[in-house]
Amino acid sequence: MPYKDVFVTVNGCRLHIQDWGRGDAPPILMVHGLTQQSHTFDAAAEQLHGRYRCIALDVRGRGESAWSGGPTYNHRTYVQDVTALLAALGLSRWHYMGTSMGGQIGLLLAEQNPASFLSLALNDIGPDINPAGALRIGAYVKTVPTSFADFDACIDWAIAQYPWFQGVPREAVGAAVQWAVQKRAGGGYRFRFDPAIIQGAPTDPELLKKAASAMWSGLRSLQCPVLLVRGAESDILHADTAAAMVHDQPRLTRVDVPGMGHAPTLAEPIVRKALERFYP
Repeated sequence: MPYKDVFVTVNGCRLHIQDWGRGDAPPILMVHGLTQQSHTFDAAAEQLHGRYRCIALDVRGRGESAWSGGPTYNHRTYVQDVTALLAALGLSRWHYMGTSMGGQIGLLLAEQNPASFLSLALNDIGPDINPAGALRIGAYVKTVPTSFADFDACIDWAIAQYPWFQGVPREAVGAAVQWAVQKRAGGGYRFRFDPAIIQGAPTDPELLKKAASAMWSGLRSLQCPVLLVRGAESDILHADTAAAMVHDQPRLTRVDVPGMGHAPTLAEPIVRKALERFYP
């Protein structure tokens, strides 16, 4: 196994990370999306860990990190967690890679501490979220099954839910899904996230506007290379927002993944080539 499972208690919560690569290599902190977990970065970490120390985090309430309850599931707490984790690991400067929610956390962290970023890679996310995609995600989270009869049912649900799994060999889908679910004590399977995470999703328009403003500020403040990966069919990162990000951040390189919605897996050939260039 090319990584170590490490548990660190910070900000009152026991967090799990996958620690790939040498401890003295330049670190990349990898932070996943709303209902994901650290193994969504396996492909990227496999690709990069020979040159970088890839640190893939399970955000609180997900994966193997502890559940902490609805009121703690919000971006402010997540930024505090990441800040405390980086300090606990003894890292003063770092590369950051974030998918969806993880990218938002990175932008908010950049607004607070831009000088510590060696680079920022954003996977299908920006300061502004397309309202159509936000509605879809909200509906999706509320309708995710609380349990599955067996692992085959998990695979069936994933194929029906995610268009890019259709046509993919069933065993490959199973390999992708295995880390997202776990066995239930009473039989069957359930997802590895606390259902209460939806309680932390902001809905107040003024709070959303304030958060977006902070993320735009974070993006503009960075003096390091920035990579933006966008699914060409994404309903979360609108093409106009991506264009505005290119305009506002001259160090940004944009890569669009044909035929992909939200969010690319980072294993697509076009993305792998982009990562090779971005992380020399």
